[in-house]
Amino acid sequence: MAPPLLCSFIKLMFTRYLPHDNTTKIAFISFFSSLYFYSHVGTLYLQERGLTLFQANSIGSIIIGTIFLAEVPTGVIADRIGRKNSVIAAMALQVLGEVLYLFSRHYWAFALIAIIAGIGFAFLSGAVEALIYDTLPLATRELEMKKAMGLSGMAHQFAFVLAPVLGSFFLPTYTLNRFLWAVFGTACSVAVALLVAFTLDEPTHAGADGEHSPSALTIMRSGWREVRDSRLLQWLLLIGVFTATFSMSLVTLYQPYFARFEISAFWMGLAFAAGAVLAGLGERYAYLVEKWLGKRWGFTLATLLPGLLYLALATVNAASAIVLLFILTYGVTTLKNPLLSAYQNQLIQSKNRATVLSLVSLLNSLYVALISLLMGWLADVDLRLAFGLIGGVIVLACLVLRVDRIEEKLGQSYGG
Repeated sequence: MAPPLLCSFIKLMFTRYLPHDNTTKIAFISFFSSLYFYSHVGTLYLQERGLTLFQANSIGSIIIGTIFLAEVPTGVIADRIGRKNSVIAAMALQVLGEVLYLFSRHYWAFALIAIIAGIGFAFLSGAVEALIYDTLPLATRELEMKKAMGLSGMAHQFAFVLAPVLGSFFLPTYTLNRFLWAVFGTACSVAVALLVAFTLDEPTHAGADGEHSPSALTIMRSGWREVRDSRLLQWLLLIGVFTATFSMSLVTLYQPYFARFEISAFWMGLAFAAGAVLAGLGERYAYLVEKWLGKRWGFTLATLLPGLLYLALATVNAASAIVLLFILTYGVTTLKNPLLSAYQNQLIQSKNRATVLSLVSLLNSLYVALISLLMGWLADVDLRLAFGLIGGVIVLACLVLRVDRIEEKLGQSYGG
């Protein structure tokens, strides 16, 4: 657990520069922890350190595997030691990983860093949502949660776009010295996120009560029981899983798809930047879509639209239409996330929140990992099949699960 005196000292030092609410602080953390200045040349750096392409590619697999294994344990820990301490642990591990990245020269050192990074990402998974939700005003939690998650998502997307642009100043040439400066800049950025994490305010809940905290096994059982006993939570979980939009797979596959239609690298980069900005704005203002269209049609649109756009992307032949459809598709991949997060959190008890959210994330990650393999296999046959698969699954899931009944089901649950 973070020393209280250290937290107080850092908060005192930075209080004039930072907002007082956790929501905006989390957005700051999301932004600075996502500024990977070397993200666009990470493979080249690993090759410069002597790794083969197979070894470089396996680093990502190690991170994903570690997140999968650590997802639920870190959620339980977050409910036991407190969400603030979990965010601090996540940022500290991320800083440690970047520092080690500077000095590592062998594959197994980078594999160890991948494990450290995976544990750090897992710590963030349930703790951030739980921390935000439990600090929001009780009377307006659903609306404020949509705004808060949208702000955090926008911060991440904007950092995702800015990082390679700013990174180009660190990397005018692909030399080891320049790579190291980019990694050092990333470590400094994540260190800023760590300092902000120390200033977070811990919400009052049973899990952060020191000696009165329930055991890890008790928290785990309680969280699982909560999912098992709530039909509505199970329904929302199924919607979240089977309408997954595979944004990272889209980012990977659009590049050969553009090349197939002889779309230049300039338009490839511009389309990616435009899509990421649109995705950030979409997350930030998703609550307005629901406000304008109502809960029923707002959530239905946010959930169904990515599937329809994937299907359109799989069928058009004109290069200009492909560029436009990619921007729109990538731009709406995260549109439903703030809405779904708010609905789920209203159904979860505070004491189990991080654990339950980690269970949800675990199931979603398992589904995405399996379908991503199928997408990769189909993409080798025809990229259209991969896009068509995702679009078809999303549309079918929306119809079978009746996402249009969201207002009715939530109204019954809340007694409205």
